[in-house]
Amino acid sequence: MNGEPHNGGIMPRCIDVIFNSVSQFQAKKNTFKPDRMNGFEIQDESDAVLTCQNELGYFNQALRALKTPRKKEAFGEGDALYNRTPDDGKIDSVDEDNMYAVFVTYIEIYNNNVHDLLDDTCDDLITRKLQNKVIREDGNRNMYVHAVTEVEVKSPEEAFEIFYKGQRRKRMAHTNLNEESSRSHSIFTIRLVQAPIDSDGENVIMLKKYITVSQLSLVDLAGSERTNRTKNTGQRLREAGNINNSLMSLRTCLEILRENQQNGTNKMVPYRDSKLTHLFKNFFDGEGQVRVIVCVNPKSDDYDETVHVLKFAEMTQEVQVPRPVASKPDIGLTPGRRRAALFAKKSTEEINPNTELKELDLDAVALFNLLPGFPRLNPNSPDDEESVTKLRSYLEQRLSARAAVITELNTLQLNFRKELIRREGDFVLAKQENIGIKGTLQQERKRYEILEKQIHYFQTEMNDLRKKVDEKDQIIRHLQQAVEDKDMIISQQTLDKEKVKEKCVSKIAAAKEKMTREMKMKLSKELDEYQTKMRDQQEKFRMIRDFLNDDTTPKVTPRPFVHSKVENIFPRTPQSTLNTQGTLYMPPNMTPSQGHISRRGFAVSNPRHRRSRSAGAGEVWLDHKPATAVELNTVFQPSMKKRKSVTKLTDVKDIVNSKTSKYCLTTQEQDTDGELETKLYKGDVIPTSGGGAQVILNDVELLKQLSPTSEMTSRKRSFPDVNNENTELKCAVSIEGHSKRPKS
Repeated sequence: MNGEPHNGGIMPRCIDVIFNSVSQFQAKKNTFKPDRMNGFEIQDESDAVLTCQNELGYFNQALRALKTPRKKEAFGEGDALYNRTPDDGKIDSVDEDNMYAVFVTYIEIYNNNVHDLLDDTCDDLITRKLQNKVIREDGNRNMYVHAVTEVEVKSPEEAFEIFYKGQRRKRMAHTNLNEESSRSHSIFTIRLVQAPIDSDGENVIMLKKYITVSQLSLVDLAGSERTNRTKNTGQRLREAGNINNSLMSLRTCLEILRENQQNGTNKMVPYRDSKLTHLFKNFFDGEGQVRVIVCVNPKSDDYDETVHVLKFAEMTQEVQVPRPVASKPDIGLTPGRRRAALFAKKSTEEINPNTELKELDLDAVALFNLLPGFPRLNPNSPDDEESVTKLRSYLEQRLSARAAVITELNTLQLNFRKELIRREGDFVLAKQENIGIKGTLQQERKRYEILEKQIHYFQTEMNDLRKKVDEKDQIIRHLQQAVEDKDMIISQQTLDKEKVKEKCVSKIAAAKEKMTREMKMKLSKELDEYQTKMRDQQEKFRMIRDFLNDDTTPKVTPRPFVHSKVENIFPRTPQSTLNTQGTLYMPPNMTPSQGHISRRGFAVSNPRHRRSRSAGAGEVWLDHKPATAVELNTVFQPSMKKRKSVTKLTDVKDIVNSKTSKYCLTTQEQDTDGELETKLYKGDVIPTSGGGAQVILNDVELLKQLSPTSEMTSRKRSFPDVNNENTELKCAVSIEGHSKRPKS
C-alpha cells in the first residue's frame, strides 16, 4: 500500500496522478464544504474565507491556544514524506471547464466497529477513545460513514501528512509471525469533487445539483490468522476472530455473486453480515469498479495461507461487476470557457502592461533634459565663421555638461559602492544569523520528533495498560458476581436445609408416633393371637396326654418338654411337626375323639450319629434367621464356612439334603434392660430310618452387648432365673422332617 520512498506504492502513486491532472484547475480552498451526509455544498468567496478563519481559530482564542502550530514534519516520517520520488503520471482527458477539489478520509474497521482515524474532537490525545461510527445510506442510496472527518488537501504532501496522522492511530500489535500486525481493516478514501464554471470562466456555478463526486477507496485488508501459528490469546484472539469473520463474510458475498451470475439466480447477498461488505455494497452491485490486489509471501512456512489467498483471488476473477457509465450534466454553456477567459486576460495585459517605474535621481534627469538641441547649421562656405562659432559654443556646453554628468556619476558610484558594502555586511550578518537560526530550528525539530515518538510510545503503553486494567476490572467484576452468586446459592441451600431439617423432624415425629400406635396395635393383636394359639396348643396337649395315657398305646420314654417360643418359629405342616413328648407323629387336624386314629411309629434315629469325615469337605450349616435381622457389631461373630441361609423353613429338602450336617436358629429379643439379645440355637441334622432327617438342638449361644458404666445388678437381671436344668431341657428339643415320598 505505501511502498518505499523511491518506489512508491499504490496510495502515493494515486495521489500524485490525481494532483498532476487537476493541479491547474483546483478551486480555492473551502469552496466546496462537506455536509457530513456524503454530500457537498458550494460556498462563495466570503464564506470560504470565513470557514478558513474558523478552522484556524481566529474567532476562538481558547481553541487557538490549544491547537499545535502546523509543521511539515508533525505527522510525517521524514524520508517517507519528503525524500520520496514522485510519480509524473497524468491523465489528459480532464475537463478544463470544471473546478476541482480533493478530500480524503481515513477510517478503520476494528472488531466489526467503524472508527474515524482523523477525529480530533477530543483535546486529550492520550485518554481519547475513538468513537464508533454508523454506516448509513444517503439520498442516492449510496453507503457512507456518518459524521466522518473529511479533510481538503491541496497538494500530495498534505495528503501524506493526513495519511500518516491516521496511520499512527491505527491498531497495530505484535504477534509471533509479525513485529507489527494490523489488527483492523483500514480504508483510505480519496474523493474528487468537481463543478462547472460559469460563462466568464472564473467562478463556480453556485448550484448543488451540478456537483459531481468521484470516489477512490484504498482498502488494506488485514490478513487471516491461524491461532495455532500466532499463539494469540485474550484480546489478540478476539481481534483475529473478528478479522477472519469479516474476510469470510466477504468471501461468502463474492461466492453468491458468482453463483448468481453463472446460474442466473437471484439469491440475496448477505452484505450486512459485516461492516466491511456493508460499506462497499454499492461497488459490488455495479455502481463502481472493484480491483483486488493480492500480496503473498513465497515462503514454505506460509504455504497453507498462500494457497487459500490464491484460491480466493482466483474466485474473485470470476465475478463480473458491470462498469458504470459516467453521466455528464448538460448546463447549456459553450465548452472552452476557461481557455477563452485566459486568452482574453493575456491580451489585456499585453495591451496595458503594468510595469513598475524605477526611481531615478531628479538632478541627473535634469542634466540630460536641459541641454539644447543640436543647432541647425547651413554652412555656405568653409569660411562661415558664424556656423563654426555656434558649433564650438554647443560643443563646449556639451563638454561642460558631460564633465558635470561624469562628476555626478562618480559621486553616485561612490554612494552606491558604500551602500552596497553596507548591505553586503548586513547580508553576511543576516546569513550567519540565518544559519544559526536554521541550526536551532533543526535541533528543535529533532527534539520535537523525539518528543513525538516518546508521546506515541507512551500513548501505546498507556493504551495497553488501560486495556489490561479494563480486562482485570472485568475479571474482578465477574469474580465478584460469581462470589455473590455462590453466596446466594449457599444462603438458599442453607434455607433449604433448614426447611428440609424441619420437615424431617416433623416427619420423624409423625412417623414415630404412627409407628408407636401401629406397634401397640400390632402387639395387642399378636398377644391375642398368641393367647388363642396357646389355648389351642393346650387343648392339643391335653388330647395327646389323654391319648398317651390310654392303655392301648405303646409306652415310650418321652423327653421332657420345655415350653419355648421355638415352636412358633416352625410352621406346622402335615409332613413335618415338632415332637414334644416323644417322637410320635400325629397330624394336627386329628384328635383322639375321632373314630379312626392313625398310629404310625415314630422315626428311628441314632442320637450318637456322627458324620464321616470322608463323606465331604467339612460341615454344611443350615442357617435359619429372621428376614429382618439386626446387624451385629460384636467382636465375636458366628463362624460358618459352608452354610445355606433361609428365612422360612418351608422346604423339607433343606433338612433332608444329605450334605446338611448342622442346623442354626437365630432369634433376637430385648432383655429387661432394653438391650438387644441374640440367641443362636445349634443342633445336629441326623438321618432317620424313614428316609428323612431329624434335628436335635444341643447348644445355645448368647450374643449380648452391655455398657461398661451399667451397674452389676442390671447385668445380673439380664439373666433371670436361668439354671442348667432349663438349658438342658431346651437343648433337648428336636425337629423331625420327612421328604415327600414319590408317587407309586
